[in-house]
Amino acid sequence: MGTLRGDNGGGDRPQDGGGIPDLPPEWGTIIIPDDAGALDDEGTSIRRQFHRAAIRRRWRRRLHLSPEPIKRTGDDSPGLAVPLLIMSIAVIATLVSLFAVAWPRRNPNGTPQLAPPSPAAVVKLSGLSLFDAEGSTVRVRDLTPAVILLVEGCTCEHLITGTVEAVAAGRAPSAMVVVLAVRVPPLPQGLNDKVRVRALADPNSSVRAAVPFLAASRTTAALLVAADGTVIRAVSSVTEAAAFDSELGNLAASPS
Repeated sequence: MGTLRGDNGGGDRPQDGGGIPDLPPEWGTIIIPDDAGALDDEGTSIRRQFHRAAIRRRWRRRLHLSPEPIKRTGDDSPGLAVPLLIMSIAVIATLVSLFAVAWPRRNPNGTPQLAPPSPAAVVKLSGLSLFDAEGSTVRVRDLTPAVILLVEGCTCEHLITGTVEAVAAGRAPSAMVVVLAVRVPPLPQGLNDKVRVRALADPNSSVRAAVPFLAASRTTAALLVAADGTVIRAVSSVTEAAAFDSELGNLAASPS
């Protein structure tokens, strides 16, 4: 019988491991246990490493990042947890800042806001015109001095009655009370006849637009307008005359 090809002809075992290359030295000493169950811990660790590597690859694809270089994966290899945490904190901080800026600010306890008088922000209404129930034009300068109540979407009977009574009490005996809305608003019954009261329409909201303090608001407001048409006080979110009745004396003292 002939010999197998590659045999040394003597029937001896091949030298140098029979042509099988040696294992890489960095693998260290390999011990094969008799019981395969002894490798469960190592298998679990390797599967955990593969799972983390798969998650990292998935997130890098979603974030359009370049693939990470091939390297040995160990328990101490850095993942995406820290970068994702930093990004999440930055996004949350940005959203909180945007909400804080855009969130509407309400007055505590519903207290009215007073527009402080400022020489640099003098507003005059004398050039504006309003309309009565018949559609006739009424000039604002023919109504002053006046307390103008802006009551869009509100019957405001308590506010109107209280304002009329405050004027009747002598704090601004010459002032007129003008109740104003987009359409001519109804007036409460039984108003004090010692005070001139008129209900007028401002279809273009020209009075509100003329006062920067109120231009972007649709809340009930009161304007104290001097005889020359100058707004000397504006009060928003007003529900009763007590919010401005102490200022009515300025109408009587204002020059004509």
